[in-house]
Amino acid sequence: MSISATQRVRIEILVDAPLVRLVVATAKEAGVTGYTLVRALGGEGAGGAWREDRVTGAADTKMIFLSVTTTEVADQLVEAFTPLLDSHRLIVWRSMVEVIRSEKF
Repeated sequence: MSISATQRVRIEILVDAPLVRLVVATAKEAGVTGYTLVRALGGEGAGGAWREDRVTGAADTKMIFLSVTTTEVADQLVEAFTPLLDSHRLIVWRSMVEVIRSEKF
């Protein structure tokens, strides 16, 4: 049995939890039909180290929005988020992936 893989684009967006609704709404407007939200526990980057702190509440919590989609939808999504990258402190990753059952994406 031969397994066939199809190329799609994986988009990941690191976002402050209060902005998740904006990210989801913008993604849907761009044509995204499926996504997953993952809680980010901590990390370190140009702005220094950070970690989730349950004492201070959801404002400091970060989430990762993850979607695998077509190149066309990914292009629209990245274009929609480009003006918000600095003002909303978003980090966006885009990578090519191979998926099995391409009809799901």
